[in-house]
Amino acid sequence: MKRVIGLCLVTAFLTGCTSSLPHHFDCEDSVGFNAMVTSDSALVRFKDEDREIPRIRSASGVQYESTDKKTGLYTKGKEAMLVWDEDTLRDCAMQ
Repeated sequence: MKRVIGLCLVTAFLTGCTSSLPHHFDCEDSVGFNAMVTSDSALVRFKDEDREIPRIRSASGVQYESTDKKTGLYTKGKEAMLVWDEDTLRDCAMQ
């Protein structure tokens, strides 16, 4: 019974994540992105694409960065910066 309940919760969680992530960030130039962060990784949705990026060690704030350095999310409090290929979104604030 516990296994069935667990599977139901995981399914509901994953279904919710694909449609709308918990936090929305508004950035400069009226551009924004959505993100869900955990202690190990961040799932970011930008330009109708989802990317999961691992957390990396940081001296201040929380940082997530792909191994190829093409995707990065850098947060401190409710402020963030997103690197997505050639785009860099600065001055982002969690809504």
